[in-house]
Amino acid sequence: MMNDRIYYSREAEVQANRERMTAIFAFFVIGITVGTALALLFAPHTGDKTRGEIADAIEEGLHEGRKASNDTIHRLEKDLGELRKKIEDRR
Repeated sequence: MMNDRIYYSREAEVQANRERMTAIFAFFVIGITVGTALALLFAPHTGDKTRGEIADAIEEGLHEGRKASNDTIHRLEKDLGELRKKIEDRR
């Protein structure tokens, strides 16, 4: 965003920037509030059901993350073992 305004003092420019940032923040908070209210009004499920679906999705994500981590750890352990064997063979 380009600002073509001319300020007659540094204080005036700082004050204008502060007011602009305050307005942006206020509109952001209002937008979040309105969005949240609309989401709650038009939610297809009850709060309990939605919380349950979120919990299930998080649990599934954690399970997949643990599985991927375990697979990676096993692969690294295998690779490390092979590397150690190669190093010992060179000695």
